[in-house]
Amino acid sequence: MDQPCEFLLVRHARPEPDGTMDPGLGDLGREQSRALVEHLDGVAIDAVYASHLKRAVQTAEPLAAHRGFELVIDEGLREWVSNATQYVGTENLKDPNRAESFRQGRFEDEFLPPHNADELRATMIATVRRIGLTHLGERVVAVSHGGASNTFLAEVIGSPRQFFFNPGYASISRVQIWPDGRFVLMSVNEPTSARDQRPDLLPGG
Repeated sequence: MDQPCEFLLVRHARPEPDGTMDPGLGDLGREQSRALVEHLDGVAIDAVYASHLKRAVQTAEPLAAHRGFELVIDEGLREWVSNATQYVGTENLKDPNRAESFRQGRFEDEFLPPHNADELRATMIATVRRIGLTHLGERVVAVSHGGASNTFLAEVIGSPRQFFFNPGYASISRVQIWPDGRFVLMSVNEPTSARDQRPDLLPGG
């Protein structure tokens, strides 16, 4: 097989913080997961993957069900491991310095908590390459996380940064994985929900 895998890396839809590190989707998140299904309607897909965390699983389930696929859980797509004790979405940042840093796109100044950056990058590179080489000539959707997507795509473009863009909820970034293991970037941060496609809005965090 000399054709690449087209890998659609999706950030999970918006969760509803519940005081734990593994919240599920809220009402808006479920709407975004349905919008993802509609956005990909008519696009051939051969498999749907997700990390094991609830917000990723619940984002991917409607698409997998709609296509009649069994959802494949792959813990290699998981988010960073940090010193945080609960999930707080970027739209709910309480610290004014962190919130302003995020709003201005200075993600590495105040926003990032201490986390396993090097391990995360190595794991995402290996996971995406492994999945891609399993699906050469096919198109795969994989639901992951904002930090994981950043660290992987930073590697693809050769950036040393850990967090260089704000991935919108349920947004898609497309990468080709070629038989020799190369990554070729096709797009970053495509919005899938109509409410996120207004040009005057930043992605939803």
